[in-house]
Amino acid sequence: MEMMKTDHKFFIYPLTDWRILDIKGLMECSSFEKFKKYDYAKKLLQKMKSQKFVNVYRCVLNGKNYYYLTPLAEKFISQDQKSSVSEETIFHDAMVSSLGIELSKIKPFITDIELEHKIKNGKSRTNFDEIIPDARLKGNFNGVNFTSAIEVELHQKEKSRIVGKAKHYLKSSFYDYAFYFFPDEKILKNYSNILRQELSNDFNQKIFLFSIPKIFEGKNSLYEGTGLVKGKSKTILQLFEVVP
Repeated sequence: MEMMKTDHKFFIYPLTDWRILDIKGLMECSSFEKFKKYDYAKKLLQKMKSQKFVNVYRCVLNGKNYYYLTPLAEKFISQDQKSSVSEETIFHDAMVSSLGIELSKIKPFITDIELEHKIKNGKSRTNFDEIIPDARLKGNFNGVNFTSAIEVELHQKEKSRIVGKAKHYLKSSFYDYAFYFFPDEKILKNYSNILRQELSNDFNQKIFLFSIPKIFEGKNSLYEGTGLVKGKSKTILQLFEVVP
């Protein structure tokens, strides 16, 4: 069995937290300058793929490569924390991770983000996690701490599922908010109409809806898109008063 170099462990260790990332995401998570150089990072990932330390998912929709740990790599890095990437949900997982990386840059307002697998496997799971969100976000805005569930909806689900999950978040005392993210404005409006009809306009006091087309296009950006917050049009960056 080929051993993994210590500095190489540091390079791919963020995949234990983020599950699956493109090369830019890995470079941004690195604390070593040499791993922030694209050509170096690309060659290293190719080498680690040949060593069976990482697998590659090629997204046919946006043409990008996304990397995730193999079971062999998990043995070297963190036997207790399995990233659990499955072929059925791999595109969704990649979009959640890409979104999470961009949200984590909204400093100083967003302080911590945990993805679903970390919530399931870690100590942070609570009795309130009857429904485990795609991610959990913690932050502080205007001097007030808050916790928000993150849901990434690639496609419109059945009305009963949409309403059932929304009711869960609305009654939850653990989550102050639930942020829903969509690939386009059409799905956002459909969800808004369903929730308004079934739960009244009050749903939007706690459940905020955002479209983030650039993330799904593989552009690693929260710019552009739309949002609905407390009855007003507002993007995720405008919510935190971040000026492009």
